[in-house]
Amino acid sequence: MNKNFLRIIGIQIILLGVVLSVFEFLIDNSELVIGSGLILVIVSFFIKK
Repeated sequence: MNKNFLRIIGIQIILLGVVLSVFEFLIDNSELVIGSGLILVIVSFFIKK
């Protein structure tokens, strides 16, 4: 995968988690959504392509 594409997906997942926590929809899973987005962004920095 392209690292920029992976970074954009991670940022979008982080923003989705923030929106979910702000509007209190699925508040139990918002930490999981933000965490998975952070992992994707961090992984994108280590990909060489």
